[in-house]
Amino acid sequence: MCAFILTATSTSPALAQADAEAAGPTVLVQTVQTQSIRPSFTHPARIEALNTASIRPTVQARITAMHITPGALVNEGDLLVEMDETDYRIALAQAHAALKQAEASAIKADLDLDRATQLSKSNTVSKREVEYAQAQSDVAQAQVDVASAQIAQAEENLADTKIYAPFSGRISATSYSVGDLFTVGDPTQPPFIATIVSLDPIYAVGLVDQSNYFGFLAKRLEIEEAGGKIPPLELQAILPGGEVYPEKGTFENWDNTGAASTGTIAARVLFPNPDGVLLPGQNVTIRGEVIEPVKAPLIPQRAVSVDQQGYFVWVVGADKTVERRNIRVGVRSDANWTVMEGLADGEQVVVEGLQSMRPGLAVTPKPYES
Repeated sequence: MCAFILTATSTSPALAQADAEAAGPTVLVQTVQTQSIRPSFTHPARIEALNTASIRPTVQARITAMHITPGALVNEGDLLVEMDETDYRIALAQAHAALKQAEASAIKADLDLDRATQLSKSNTVSKREVEYAQAQSDVAQAQVDVASAQIAQAEENLADTKIYAPFSGRISATSYSVGDLFTVGDPTQPPFIATIVSLDPIYAVGLVDQSNYFGFLAKRLEIEEAGGKIPPLELQAILPGGEVYPEKGTFENWDNTGAASTGTIAARVLFPNPDGVLLPGQNVTIRGEVIEPVKAPLIPQRAVSVDQQGYFVWVVGADKTVERRNIRVGVRSDANWTVMEGLADGEQVVVEGLQSMRPGLAVTPKPYES
């Protein structure tokens, strides 16, 4: 009797395999559920100054004083460099003397013209002589104008012997010392004395793949045509040590050209930098997060496939068979993707086991654990 019971309750390996095949392959699924999320992203970036200027004199002279401390912050209008004024003061005095001489010549020419004009009325001088006097007067006046221009040039050259900070920022070490002769355009000398970069505000520039750039534009157009709007982002900079920079950034613009060699386009984020923490050349990571939560069905990105028809998932029906479902995806959130169209709450999508999927296939679903 015991032997009979044992034989009746045992399952042969062949029957177990048949039962497994009837039940279909095991797949991991996740139930679609609308959630409130704040989509985010991270992207590497490099800090760049809004303004960079070379301290480059426009006149040739010997440097007499330097008011530059390498790495120091300077304010717009601060005196940075003084150069020898001697030659330019002499040139200005000569220009003033030349103007007086030209003005005297102009007075004489005007008197000669008046005399010739009066004499022509009594036919004492010919018309040709009057025209000659008029020409001499015009030449004398032109010489006055030239002398006035020379004074303006001499005054400008004299003013250029003092160099001031064009904007507020941080200044570099100098390439010259007091006593050095700066010669404009001399290829054997350093081309400038120092450089200054503005620090507040400052750019974080990220190079975005052009395919992602065009994808973003297409998605924005799609949202706007549907009557929606791009949700505002909270932008932060993560410093190399992992510390979060305290000031929030704002998206400034895309570059006006793409880089053909790298297939990228630059995006600029503007950050306040009152304490000069961010410096040009630093590498940071930009983290963006939607300010207002977005409510949408959420599924793992690994559940989504794409082909010529677009994005799609495999949905397990109540009869445990799968069907292909085309969907319209929205923004990404970590390892998940929001679904704008094609899925409803409560439906189950296949997350693992996608390789063996085909329409009408019977499966054994098990919960997916991320």
